[in-house]
Amino acid sequence: MKPEILAALATVDDPELGIDIVSLGLVRRLDIGEGSVTVELMMTTPTCPLGSLIAENARAAVERVVGTGWTVSVTIDKAAVWSPELADPAVRSRFERQPSRFEAAVSKFAAGLFGR
Repeated sequence: MKPEILAALATVDDPELGIDIVSLGLVRRLDIGEGSVTVELMMTTPTCPLGSLIAENARAAVERVVGTGWTVSVTIDKAAVWSPELADPAVRSRFERQPSRFEAAVSKFAAGLFGR
């Protein structure tokens, strides 16, 4: 059942980033017990204003998978600190620093000047 629940959680996006919470590495814990599922999430920032919306969407997604008769609890660990290293490699590259237009222009100029 764990793969199905993770797949359900992967349908829940961080609305600001447009990336699902599993790919972002926001799922800190997933416990499946007898008739219960507990999910612990973290946010990309501890003061994320959309945290409760994301948690509610996650709860609804898990409930659709497990069906009636299950207790689903989703909490947010506000003390946890997220970093891009927690995200899937394909997602992580979106958070890498890109050179500014000035840095790119200087680099292009230097390459032309020095034949690189």
